[in-house]
Amino acid sequence: MPTFNRAHFLGQTLDSILVQTYKNWECIVVDDGSADYTKELLEFYCESDSRIQFHQRPKNKRKGANACRNYGFELSKGLYIQWFDSDDLMLPDFLKIKVRALEENDVDFVISKSENFCDPNPNNIISHNEVYYLFDEYKITNYNYITQKINWLTYDFMGKRELCAKTTYNEELFSSQEYNFFCKITCYSNSCYIINEYLTRRRVHEDSIRSQVQSLNTFEKEKASDNINYETWKDIANLRPGTASEKYIIYKLIKINSRELPSHRILMNVCIILIRQKRIWVAFYMILYLHIYKITGRGNLIRKRLIKSISL
Repeated sequence: MPTFNRAHFLGQTLDSILVQTYKNWECIVVDDGSADYTKELLEFYCESDSRIQFHQRPKNKRKGANACRNYGFELSKGLYIQWFDSDDLMLPDFLKIKVRALEENDVDFVISKSENFCDPNPNNIISHNEVYYLFDEYKITNYNYITQKINWLTYDFMGKRELCAKTTYNEELFSSQEYNFFCKITCYSNSCYIINEYLTRRRVHEDSIRSQVQSLNTFEKEKASDNINYETWKDIANLRPGTASEKYIIYKLIKINSRELPSHRILMNVCIILIRQKRIWVAFYMILYLHIYKITGRGNLIRKRLIKSISL
């Protein structure tokens, strides 16, 4: 559990862990350099229950929640991994139901559901994230997750340690880190069991990362989206080059269906990686596409050749 200046929420989150009906857990809290009373609060909880650990993010680790998550995983010893956020709440059977589902169904990970409450009242449920949990319509596959036909939140996931050890949270990302992470996880395994129960209550408040992202202007949101797609494409291009999943992300990067200019810096970086992968023709047509078709609107043959080269 990463935390940063969340002492006013953290106690309630820890209390929701302490009342879990499943008792065999360790809770590793990694502080990202808080300036509030987080340290004093965690000292109290650690003294009260030895299953709670408090660590500071090492100075040689990049600042951010993702570095804290990765460091927490390095410290962990459990057979099953559950990431959580320091402003949300577990329902009392959260761990018991998930562990039982993992063990009884012999899968690599399980997905539960989360409902949103309006701070500060946990019983004031305002939404159930209905657009996420479309598992009756779509199977759990890497492509369906990457295209967001299905979705879930960070704390919905509990996975076996050996699966989680295959990848890390991308420390370049400030938001949408769970999208990048689960795009990679589903490259390794789709062995999943869906728990059709709401086991997490997600706090909606003005200081959340989600609220901060929503407050960005259009240009800032577009820049952040490009960065997320680029970082995710790098990972998928390494794990699954030439697949429908990779093609989908690269189409988003180059904005193939719009006249909008993509980020020149990102496109040049993509070309460099493609050349290193010996996908020379893709890089060649991408450079032509960026400098001719996207600027002048002419040369539709270049666009067609680019699409064909990516499809190959």
